[in-house]
Amino acid sequence: MVWLLAVLILGLWGSWAGPAWNPQPMTNLIVPSTSSTEVTSAVDTPELGTYEVRETIHDVPREHGEPMRVTLREPVGAEGQRPGVVFLHGTGTSTHEAFAEHATWLASTGIVTAVPDKNLDGYSTLARDYESLADGYHDVAKWLRSQPSVYERDVGYYGESEGALIAPISTVRDPRTAFLILVSDPVMPIREQGALAADTYLREIGAPKQLYLAIPRLISGAIADGNFAYANFDPSPYHRKITVPVFMAYGTRDISMPIVQGPIMLARDLAEANNRSLLVRYYDGADHGLRIDGELQSAPYRDIADFINGLPSSVYVSDIVAGAQPRQDYVAQTVDTPRWFGSGHAMLVTLAAGVTLTIVGAGLLIVGKLPVGARQNYQGVGRPMVTSSAAILLTWVVFIVYVVALAELALSYETNRWVVQGGWLILQILALGAVYLLVRALRIWRANRMETRWAAVSLFILTAGQTLLLFALAYWGVYPSVLN
Repeated sequence: MVWLLAVLILGLWGSWAGPAWNPQPMTNLIVPSTSSTEVTSAVDTPELGTYEVRETIHDVPREHGEPMRVTLREPVGAEGQRPGVVFLHGTGTSTHEAFAEHATWLASTGIVTAVPDKNLDGYSTLARDYESLADGYHDVAKWLRSQPSVYERDVGYYGESEGALIAPISTVRDPRTAFLILVSDPVMPIREQGALAADTYLREIGAPKQLYLAIPRLISGAIADGNFAYANFDPSPYHRKITVPVFMAYGTRDISMPIVQGPIMLARDLAEANNRSLLVRYYDGADHGLRIDGELQSAPYRDIADFINGLPSSVYVSDIVAGAQPRQDYVAQTVDTPRWFGSGHAMLVTLAAGVTLTIVGAGLLIVGKLPVGARQNYQGVGRPMVTSSAAILLTWVVFIVYVVALAELALSYETNRWVVQGGWLILQILALGAVYLLVRALRIWRANRMETRWAAVSLFILTAGQTLLLFALAYWGVYPSVLN
């Protein structure tokens, strides 16, 4: 009975202690007017591969900071001055050697492309300055306009993934921007988009519902310490100032992005600037970055090239939304702020303290039984207490291994019921068993008073460590709760 009560307390604590997670079904729909993604215009536009491409490397001076290395690709033999586009990096790329295939395809249709190095000053996993990054790309756009092959009034920005959060800043700050291309755009703060992505990944692999509690707790806990502040960056204020034509592209298998909610939000924001020049394209089977099985698809870049080369008519005579039918099951929601003990640092301190106290307490018990000095008599409590401490430490190891295994399955778009369901069953058996063993050890202790202070202190330290570890484990939803 005491064991069951302890489990219920841990379950209730787990439900109450951190932010809840209850995303609502996506009720708004986007229905493409045609399955063809092709962009039409009032003029003939070159096809992919029309021109040979010349590639040169340049060091572009910046208004503030060191020069940026840029790869310039120009169509050979194209008549007159041509449109130009600056590529903005996502999280996975950072050098002027990136976007080689993307930029070459566009250049082969008569568009001059510039791929700069990402300014990595102050750019890390913990901190990023999107506005400073935008200024660097703006400097590249200024330089691109000065090239003899470029028509200075027809230069725009291409932002992919994280770069699509930065591109609107450059667009708004650069009054000479002619167009904006957004590929795999989060649209919303990473804090919300990341939570939606995690939720979708867990649903895709059939993860236990209790684990969904970890989504807001992990994300908000990391941000609560002041790290990852860029995850709160909201591009909407910049969207509301964009007045140029926008082309937006997603793959229908991009489960990390709000592929339905995002375009709806962007269209609403653009309307505040009286801008209805938005084309949205969905590419069947493509995932993040418009790839299928890791291979970049050419069709999106045919359409992007036709959009740019056909401006201004391309945005008016083309279908507004076209391509495959997108699907987004749940709405991205705001992630609540955790309580003080739910911050990343607090959780790490709690876990470290629990492990330290457990190991130190177990060590004191073992030392007390050695034939050195006064041997301690633990009245039959020592072995059960050490056993329970080993059980809770093992449970934590299994929990960490299980979470890593789920992450690997999710990121590889794979499912494995033996790992997902079987691993969860093993984890819960271990977690419940750890509580039972601790309650049993405490019951024996209660019935057998310690004869020395050393013995009592050793047991107290060990109990405190295990209690911290159990409550820390409950925070992540491992124990069943009547509130769920």
